[in-house]
Amino acid sequence: MKLEKILENVQLLETKGDMNIDITNISSDSRKLSNGGLFFAIKGFTLDGTKFIENAIQNGAKCIIVEKDFDLSTITEDITYIKVENIRYVLAITSANFYDNPSKKLKVIGVTGTKGKTTSTFMIKSILEKHGFKVRTNWQYCSLYWK
Repeated sequence: MKLEKILENVQLLETKGDMNIDITNISSDSRKLSNGGLFFAIKGFTLDGTKFIENAIQNGAKCIIVEKDFDLSTITEDITYIKVENIRYVLAITSANFYDNPSKKLKVIGVTGTKGKTTSTFMIKSILEKHGFKVRTNWQYCSLYWK
C-alpha cells in the first residue's frame, strides 16, 4: 500500500524523503519489520524507540515515523522520515488505514457495570443468534461481535 494512502487523515509536522513508496508492513517493534516496513519510533517510559531506528532499517524499514522532538537533519536520503505530534495516535490511524479499517466492518456491543455483565451478554447473544446473526463473544471483556 502506498505511504500516502496509509497517512490519510494524519497531520504531519515535517517530512523528508519519498512519500510515494510502497509499504508492506508496519510495527513499533524493529525486530518485527521486513522489507518495505514502516517503523514507529515510540519513546516509552523505559525504552526509546529512536534508539532502534538503525535496527529497523537493517530489517527492511523504508519509512520511519518519529515524535515532534526528533532531529531529522542527520537522516540518510534513501529512507523516508516523518515527524508527527502524537505518535501513538498516528499509529492507531495508520494501522486502521493499512488494514482497511476493520472496525468499520464489525458491529460491537460492549457491556459495562458492576453486576450482570455475563447474564446480559448471554441474553444479547441469544437474541442475535435467534435472528440469524453469527455471534462471537469475548467474555473476558464482555463484548460481542457479529456479522
